[in-house]
Amino acid sequence: MIKINNLSEYEVDMLDHMWTLETEEEYFEWYNLLDGEDQHIADYLQKMIILAYAEESIETTNYKDAKEVLKKFALQK
Repeated sequence: MIKINNLSEYEVDMLDHMWTLETEEEYFEWYNLLDGEDQHIADYLQKMIILAYAEESIETTNYKDAKEVLKKFALQK
């Protein structure tokens, strides 16, 4: 579950609306109706979602296979 802390009520409302948009086309139609400041907030929220998702993915990924491959290249003492 993605969790973003310390958002203002306005940012939460905007993020809630962003989640209701089902396609990229819907998102850009909405985005283009925003003024410059709100577009900046939408960009910020979008980046926060991407970072939170990436962080969650890293925390839940099992790197066992990658570690096994890397062991083949490790220098032996």
